[in-house]
Amino acid sequence: MDQPSFSSMDRSPVTRSHWKIFSISSMGMFLNGYDLSVVTLAMVVIPHQLGLATEQYLAVNASAFAGMLLGAPLIGRLADRVGRRRIFGLDLILFVVFAILSGLSRNFIELFSFRFLLGMGIGGDYPVSSTMISEFSPVKPRGKFLLGMVAMYWVGALFSSLMNVAFISDPYFWRYTFIIGGIIAIPVIMVRLSIPESPRWLMSRGRVQEAEKAMQEFSGKASLMGQEPSEQSRAKNGIFSRRCAVTTFFILSAWFLFDVAAYGMGFYFPRVISSIGFAGNLRLTAESGIIIDIGGIAGYAIGLPFADRLGRRFLTIAGFTVMSVVLLTGSIIRISGAVLVPYFFVYVLFEQWIGAVTLFYPTELYPTGIRATAQGVATAVSRAGAIMGIVIFPLFPVFSSLYIFAALSIAGLVISVLLAPETRRKSLEAINPGVKA
Repeated sequence: MDQPSFSSMDRSPVTRSHWKIFSISSMGMFLNGYDLSVVTLAMVVIPHQLGLATEQYLAVNASAFAGMLLGAPLIGRLADRVGRRRIFGLDLILFVVFAILSGLSRNFIELFSFRFLLGMGIGGDYPVSSTMISEFSPVKPRGKFLLGMVAMYWVGALFSSLMNVAFISDPYFWRYTFIIGGIIAIPVIMVRLSIPESPRWLMSRGRVQEAEKAMQEFSGKASLMGQEPSEQSRAKNGIFSRRCAVTTFFILSAWFLFDVAAYGMGFYFPRVISSIGFAGNLRLTAESGIIIDIGGIAGYAIGLPFADRLGRRFLTIAGFTVMSVVLLTGSIIRISGAVLVPYFFVYVLFEQWIGAVTLFYPTELYPTGIRATAQGVATAVSRAGAIMGIVIFPLFPVFSSLYIFAALSIAGLVISVLLAPETRRKSLEAINPGVKA
């Protein structure tokens, strides 16, 4: 049976339509970065203001990640069953409602519940947005588009730091910053309604004429008429099938190990800087967040040219290498004081190379029929790692936690050296040829 030809999409020059897909898809990552970053400074003051016990403090820290753990696989599976476009805005509706309600929380139960439900929306956006970019992007710049999408996390994080500084004079600054995140998402939902369905998903469901129409609507070109869905498109292989087992092991283990250290460290930047950096000065801590967030953006600016030149494997291995060295160095010399700011700057700069690739690897390595499901499951496992890191960090002295995270990063490096594949400049169909049901 003929393979469906998406050559007009794969070989297309970058157009306004591609930038539209990129912009509205990456805004989900912007909102993700905003919310998961804005809460880190808020949690310096919220425990006192709302009277949280230690276990409640940890529960609120992990609440959004727990919601993501549930929302990502559920919404990812839904995207494979009913289509990408139908639920492209559903996840952000959850974000709008529960980000605003989080800002109005009066006690532990409300704050935990609202952030958990907000997390379901954030988690659901991972598989949908990244899959949309992967399936619409031309082959050559696909890595740049995907890396750029993940970079928007740190643009959102930077915006959250700016909002923190703007409202820091108010003891309840976090109420304003939480609500602002919800308001920003409203126009994004409206624009997402104008995006066509993914032709690749339509083809995977045997809807050839609709796929043709969607391609025509998107790019003005099409090449599917007269062809039947391929075995690849009809694939019913699960992500844990024999064919996908090695790929799934690599993605789940690498992303899990990365997130333990990335969020275990990242969630406590303000706490560490406030305690052993600037002696409780909340404004200096907030301003330090701006510098660290710029480090995250710089990481993508440096890594962006490499995504389609040196490839995904290079970024993953290089990122794990530097991350391991930085964590070990910090734990050995027991870093403290103002030097914590450049230290964290360097850390987030290089860790983003791993974070970006582990996030978009699933959108390239799995066939269309299970692509969003795979991304959803991988996101859920990574959030389990994030929760583990968030819980581990405060249980040990700072430098003991750094040792633990360094060891996990080294494990991620070893796995990546052995298993990380290369997908640069290959069509999605070439990466997943002839998959049979």
